[in-house]
Amino acid sequence: MCHFTRGIGSRGLFALLALATPALAQETPVVIELVLALDSSASVDALEFDLQNEGIARAFRDPEVLQAVDNLRPYGAAIAIVQWGGPGETQVVLPFTHIENARDAKAFGFRVSLVRRWMRASSTSIATGINDARGLIENNGFDGQRKVIDVSGDGPDNSSDDLEGARQQALASGITINGLSIEAEERALHDYYRARVIIGADSFVEPAEGFEDIARAMKEKLVRELRPLGS
Repeated sequence: MCHFTRGIGSRGLFALLALATPALAQETPVVIELVLALDSSASVDALEFDLQNEGIARAFRDPEVLQAVDNLRPYGAAIAIVQWGGPGETQVVLPFTHIENARDAKAFGFRVSLVRRWMRASSTSIATGINDARGLIENNGFDGQRKVIDVSGDGPDNSSDDLEGARQQALASGITINGLSIEAEERALHDYYRARVIIGADSFVEPAEGFEDIARAMKEKLVRELRPLGS
């Protein structure tokens, strides 16, 4: 598992990645490169964070998700998970992993269940989550037909970062941004995500009716995203 020091800036994070990753003669082809970018700001308390994490782990054990992964053969998917908060606080908690079949997906789900919280950030910078996830996609060893960032969160961006600029940079890099809006306190958060967060071809928001509903919402979202080539 790839861990980074608390508070490391985005530039430092990717410099370390470059030093740690040997040059590849050829990138591995996959159907989709997917980053699950999880809100770890102060608005998410300890219980809610555990529900979020367990919901994702359960989604990767769901029969429909396992079938969706099997349908991606022979290429599979490359999936990573980051926790984001304020500027310079993004943590890679599961690096890009090649998931080629249902057994790989179950193993990934088990690893998700072991992930711990790396921060309790004071601000909710969705822009930071997007920018750092984009950097991970641009600097990995995979070549995906589709490139997707999933932003999961329970509130709007409250930082001074340029959220619209982050969205546009992702779009210019051929990356689609989808959203999982956690409707715990912000009951119309899905509208904000549609207007201010998601972007790109076929982008969508999957609302979760509170943290207890994340497993269902994540499953529905993954089934839509993990579709075969040409579909």
